[in-house]
Amino acid sequence: VYLSGLGYYELYINGRRVGDRVLDPAVTNYDNDQPYEMPSRVPYVAYDVTEYLKPVRNALGVQLGNGWYSGVTPPLGRQPYGDRPILLLQLNVNLADGGRISVVTDRTWKTSRGPTLDNDICRGEFYDARLEKPGWASARYDDSTWREVILPEPPSGVLVSQIMPPVKVVETFKPVKILKPADGVYVYDFGQNMSGWTRLRVRGPRGTEVTLRHAPCVYEDGRLDTRAHGETTQTDTYILKGQGLEEWEPRFALHGFRYVEMTGFPGEPSAENLEARFVRSALDLAGDFACSNRLINQIHHNVLWTFLSSLQGIPQDAAERAERVGWLGDTGFVWEDYIYNIDMAAFTTKWLCDIRDTQRPTGELAVTAPKWWRSGQEGPRYSPYPCWISTYPLLAWYMYEYYGDTRVLEQHYDGLKKMVAYKARHAPGHIFTHGLGDHMEPQADGSSSFRPKHTSSLLTSTAYYYYDVWLLSRTARVLGHSDDARHYARLAEEIKEAFNEKFFDESAGHYGTGTQTDNSLPLYFGMVPAARRQTVVDRLAHDITGNHNGHLSTGIIGTNALEQTLGEHGLAEVMFGIVTQTTPPGWGYQVERGATTIWETWEGEPGHSMNMKMFGSTEKFFYKDLAGIALAAPGFHRITIKPRIVGDLTWVKASHNTVRGRVAVHWRKGEGSLAMQVTIPANTTAKVSVPTMGLKNISINESGKPAWKDGSYVAGVAGIIGGSRSANYVTLDVGSGSYSFRLTGQ
Repeated sequence: VYLSGLGYYELYINGRRVGDRVLDPAVTNYDNDQPYEMPSRVPYVAYDVTEYLKPVRNALGVQLGNGWYSGVTPPLGRQPYGDRPILLLQLNVNLADGGRISVVTDRTWKTSRGPTLDNDICRGEFYDARLEKPGWASARYDDSTWREVILPEPPSGVLVSQIMPPVKVVETFKPVKILKPADGVYVYDFGQNMSGWTRLRVRGPRGTEVTLRHAPCVYEDGRLDTRAHGETTQTDTYILKGQGLEEWEPRFALHGFRYVEMTGFPGEPSAENLEARFVRSALDLAGDFACSNRLINQIHHNVLWTFLSSLQGIPQDAAERAERVGWLGDTGFVWEDYIYNIDMAAFTTKWLCDIRDTQRPTGELAVTAPKWWRSGQEGPRYSPYPCWISTYPLLAWYMYEYYGDTRVLEQHYDGLKKMVAYKARHAPGHIFTHGLGDHMEPQADGSSSFRPKHTSSLLTSTAYYYYDVWLLSRTARVLGHSDDARHYARLAEEIKEAFNEKFFDESAGHYGTGTQTDNSLPLYFGMVPAARRQTVVDRLAHDITGNHNGHLSTGIIGTNALEQTLGEHGLAEVMFGIVTQTTPPGWGYQVERGATTIWETWEGEPGHSMNMKMFGSTEKFFYKDLAGIALAAPGFHRITIKPRIVGDLTWVKASHNTVRGRVAVHWRKGEGSLAMQVTIPANTTAKVSVPTMGLKNISINESGKPAWKDGSYVAGVAGIIGGSRSANYVTLDVGSGSYSFRLTGQ
């Protein structure tokens, strides 16, 4: 069977549901309402259904839900593509005698409204079990009262095979407690904020109406706190048919929640009556991290759950709001953090096409992909957020860096050139003229500002314009476009010169007004001239430790830049201090308040999301700095292992599954010693830097054999081909294999 059921579908053959996919297929730009650079796409999926067929009579049935495609009153100005769900299906059967049967959707199909009376991906579902049609997808079912289908005008998108892993129910949770804030009101606490829905088990009289409301928080008295919902309700309703034990869960909705309020239940519910279903794209985990600091472990947990909760075919935003949309900027600033934890290759490939599908002939890109606001002027659809659209080259480059994929660079090269040309037209004298800037910058009064009040948006927009051009020059070189590579390299230098002339304050020794974002962003992008670099680093460190008492003062752009640059410039200890703060702003403060995911604002302002990915940039610091795992060549062909031992850490253990195999590091600090286990995958080489921790008379053994002694490399250990010493490390050149190093000194 090949089918595309828009917005979502469930396929049945002879009464049996086919497969375990949910919220399928993944959303795309189904239709273009204006001329765009690329045609829109409509995904289809395929199933081998041999085991479902019978020798004589067979029945095909499909349930359809609105998803993004249709819906009567979508929230937040979302504009549907059609006025009802639609289906395109083809069943091919190869017979034993060599014959072939093909069944396609045409006027011979019939349709009827089922028990799902209303469904919306954000609002929820209303299901009346009294309207169920038992046996409706079986060959013996009498469909004489059903209507002939309507053949609608299909969307204009090109049919494409959905190659990314599907969305599935990946985990089921029992409640950890049940609250009772009022008579007949029961609030289930599942202990973990997540995306998904709940499964209800209930017995009761026919016509009983049970309502389930989902939310990330409760008030002190146990009542549901829905302030983060915005325009949505996150409510499911089930009406009983009154036939013994009934079990039901939504098919076409998605909620962000930890708590679920149940009302209308016949009797006193127990833990067995409701369970949570965690729903996400079934991507494999690619990383693992743990350390001796419990706060850091919980922050890592919170970030990972936030990331996983966002993945339903696109990287969705604000789990509990109607704004379940793929914002570019929120995602681009943390995509490396996703990659360290999750296998994002197929997902990124698909979403890059979603981004490209929004590109106008002018090179302009929508700031959400797929487009949420499709026509008219509703919402920030295009140009106001230039840093956001830099996600396009960033993700294409990460596909090359982390997965060694040059095909993606080739597929998007023309689109990237057009985007850079668009930016050039809005940067007279190489300085950008507008931008949102460092979104959710923390303020002295404890709030987070939608638009930054201390860092110029022109600085951040121009810096990302430079980085776009620099990445394009590197992309051109990889693809063999030598003339383009030279052209964009020259342009990048011109932008850098203009940036330094415009934003560097010579007398103060910092960029802009000296905020952490002002200084960390040009350091991250390599825009600071060598003669000024240490001064800028010193100003950055002083602002963190002196002006902000060891806290960050950054929004989503600056936080990513801090993570990228502090460790590289000898300030890993400062970054450790930022991460482990338990007063705002910071991740530790959220943990202290019971968070199990990352919040939209540093302090958790009421009315904002409690499950949003944009501050999830901690993972680069955990994996690259604390564990020391970093790539030294595209696709991890060469690897760097260089852990930074900071703070109160006594051990760190981490791994990452690269395209060449598993990289792993486990270090443990002792009195005058360091044990360090390292795994390097096949067909790679690595530089393993063992921290000397200020010790003298260093010696290093590998599995008991000397590899470094008396200040020099000792030959003869299998897999180790050389070594050198720097101020704080002994670096050994190794091939693939597993190594057990032990450093001792005085």
